[in-house]
Amino acid sequence: MPKTASKVFGRILLATDGSPGAEMASEVAAQVARGLGSEVTVLCAIPSISALAAPLEGEYYSRLIDKADDAAGKAVAAFKRAGVAVAAKEVPQGKASPVQTILDYVEEEKTTLVVMGTRGLGGIKRAVLGSVSSAVTAHAPCASMVVRSDKKGAPQIKLILAAVDGSANSQRALEAAVELAKGVKASLRVAHVVYIPTLFWSMGIPGSSIPSQRVEDDAAAAGNKVVTQAVKFAKDAGVEDVEEELVTELVSPAQGLVQLAKSDHADLIVIGTRGNEGFKKLMMGSVANSVLHYADCSVLVVK
Repeated sequence: MPKTASKVFGRILLATDGSPGAEMASEVAAQVARGLGSEVTVLCAIPSISALAAPLEGEYYSRLIDKADDAAGKAVAAFKRAGVAVAAKEVPQGKASPVQTILDYVEEEKTTLVVMGTRGLGGIKRAVLGSVSSAVTAHAPCASMVVRSDKKGAPQIKLILAAVDGSANSQRALEAAVELAKGVKASLRVAHVVYIPTLFWSMGIPGSSIPSQRVEDDAAAAGNKVVTQAVKFAKDAGVEDVEEELVTELVSPAQGLVQLAKSDHADLIVIGTRGNEGFKKLMMGSVANSVLHYADCSVLVVK
């Protein structure tokens, strides 16, 4: 493991439940930790006991603890195989819910990245993100990576798609994508989806002095400027393989990013969200939320 820890993702928390999706997440987290020199903690939260199980609480809870400890142990083994030492293995007990357990740990330990698996399946079920993954990503004060892959074998981050729109949030996402690309030696594609709000088209002002094509051209020019600046930033930071992607079809930003990631066979989408201070820290942007739910690949949401 590198001696210098990541400035962006210095402390990684792998949240596991022992499922195949969680095992996949541990493989990706190990790649990230090895590349960035991050400190790693493995945590398996125990679900709360239902009223129906209360009469058997002692025996039932004991089995939950054993199962959680086994799941955490498997994750630790995955990191060890990748040459990454795990700083701590946590199996918290007596907490209200897995979501709250993870969020409490993140807050207390100043975690900078949470890595989780999901239930990502096919068809309509793809839209149903695991409840724990969805809630943690929405409410955690730090970045969250939800790992999924439709490829065979253990997933590896070889191609990263970074979404940029010129905002401060997307700049933070770009910085994270750049550091990650350098750390795991992945290719980087910087993408911007040219978007014209539906409200503009619905206004339909006859004889307007601003032709619709002019609006499209100006939006494309602005987007191209954003992408060009982002690519320069990435190259100046030391990313060797970086290219720009400009989506000009009239689609929503989320749809454009999801389609682009699929056509490019990207392994990870990195996207920023609205996270600020106070209550706003709990709000995840609609674009990030949609990408998180519908992308075929893993998604890293940066706050």
